[in-house]
Amino acid sequence: MITRERIETLKSWGMNLMPAKDKKPLEKDYKWYANWTTEELLSAKRIALLHRPQKYGGEGKNFLTIDFDDPEFVASSFSSLFPATFSIGKTDSKGSIRTTHKEYIIDPEDRPNKLPSYKDSIEVLGSTCSIILGEGRDITLDLPPKKLNKTEIEYVLQLVKVINFLQHVVKNFPKKGNRDEYFLRLTGALTYTDLTTDFKEKIIEKICDIVGDEEVRKRVKKVSYQERQLKNGENIAGIKSLCQITGLDSTSDLAKAYDELKPDKEQEKTKPQGLTTLTLDEFIERNYPPIKYYMYPILSDECLGMIFALPGVGKSLFAMELAWRCSQGLDFMDFKFTEGVEAPPVLYVEGEMSARQIQDRLTMMIDRDTNQIKDIKNFYIAVLKEQPKQTFQKLKTPEGRLNVELKADEIYKTTGKKPIIFLDNVRFLMGNFNEKEGQDWIDFVLWLATLRAKGYSTYFLHHAVNTGEKASGSGYQDSNLDVNIKLSKPDDNSKTDHDEDHFTQIQFEFKKMRENVIGQMKPFIMVVNKDNGQWSKFPVLNKTERKIKELLDSGQEAKDIINPNVEGMSKANVHKVINKLKGEKQDEVNRQTTNGQTKEIC
Repeated sequence: MITRERIETLKSWGMNLMPAKDKKPLEKDYKWYANWTTEELLSAKRIALLHRPQKYGGEGKNFLTIDFDDPEFVASSFSSLFPATFSIGKTDSKGSIRTTHKEYIIDPEDRPNKLPSYKDSIEVLGSTCSIILGEGRDITLDLPPKKLNKTEIEYVLQLVKVINFLQHVVKNFPKKGNRDEYFLRLTGALTYTDLTTDFKEKIIEKICDIVGDEEVRKRVKKVSYQERQLKNGENIAGIKSLCQITGLDSTSDLAKAYDELKPDKEQEKTKPQGLTTLTLDEFIERNYPPIKYYMYPILSDECLGMIFALPGVGKSLFAMELAWRCSQGLDFMDFKFTEGVEAPPVLYVEGEMSARQIQDRLTMMIDRDTNQIKDIKNFYIAVLKEQPKQTFQKLKTPEGRLNVELKADEIYKTTGKKPIIFLDNVRFLMGNFNEKEGQDWIDFVLWLATLRAKGYSTYFLHHAVNTGEKASGSGYQDSNLDVNIKLSKPDDNSKTDHDEDHFTQIQFEFKKMRENVIGQMKPFIMVVNKDNGQWSKFPVLNKTERKIKELLDSGQEAKDIINPNVEGMSKANVHKVINKLKGEKQDEVNRQTTNGQTKEIC
């Protein structure tokens, strides 16, 4: 429906609107691309969106339209695979509203030179206009148009090619019988493409939904089955076999659509150009920026870290606190935020906890630190509940990793500072992968290295083996770390006397550190007040050592404490504890000195 409110909303989203008759825009002052007022638009029966207003001297943003041109609405059935954005549609013969157009904003310089177009299937419009309001148009997804960056544009254009193929797959689906064989040959054909396992499984699920096939789980399993067959050197069905079962040949529309999905052979033939190298004198002269510590030595730029622990120890509790304090430039126990360094933004990706639980935890932090908050918008959080269909694209897939990187890039573009990325936790965010196999970690670990090379810092959280002594997995996940942190519950002999109903105790230990830092490798105990979220630090002492420390702190001297008749209070043991505590104090002095030096460097 065309209303004043709707027109004003679309204009506020950057849309240049024009009255239209049928599919053609009306002319004004002998120009169809002129700027039209709201009053002029209100009298129109249909309204069109001009894709490139700036090209014609008009106002508004540049748009890219996905146009589902299939009269039978088969291609439209796959519209949910596209990133969510403002969408419109029309009513089919059964009275259902089907999406026909999806509108995206793009930068003019990112506009592709060639836009895919498939007759009676799907096409991309970016040069003229598309009808979005009025007779025969209904809004199917009412939210602001999503802005695509260059990488996202490439993804959308590839998706158009995929849906063109899938439309032919559905139209040639057997009316009865041979369904299992059809899916076997289809998944075989898909195995020869560059599509990810997750995406192929999603495609099969969608096809089952469209054709009314109830054997969804059985059909989806064929994806991994065919991949294993190919990996083992077995011959598997391809597009030729798929065409044969439907009575088609290599000249059919199905075969031609599949050809669009084949890996770029020209790219495969590209000859290696050799490594980029520098002579030693050139390398020495390079002006690489020094490592900048935000919170010495635990957080810096270009840092890759892992935090591991058994379930329930407090990985998320610790990581979220660390992320929050760094985003506000606040100290965290003895980890001092470097003076003169601007607080970096944080991107926290949480794939396990409930949104309300996370909200309560962060609210406590905010309330506690109200007087110290510098910029609450400097902390970005992605929770499972807010994702499309309440699921993340898994980090084992290129799409899942790209989602994180795109958001990090967006934050960098918005703030001018590269965010520190927290991934909580790997077991949930990676999806279906075998953490015991080094092979399954390779793409993820290489991606983290790439992020670091681009200037991003990333911490990922992971579970420990049953003993809690090391992170679960093959060990490959540890290979490229700058910082490796182990969290555990203090044993009964070393835990403090804090009431467990009101305090959480976590033992902290650096298992790996990029640099040789003095006084940082000794474990310590963190005590968290559950009522107000305050954190305190304590040395790891047994009960006798802690008693001696309490007596020393009360003002007593060694001679007052020594008592050969009391277990643990012998002269030798008391002086041993005193020397240990002196070492702790010296370590603290060394830390403060090193922190001061680091601040000067930064």
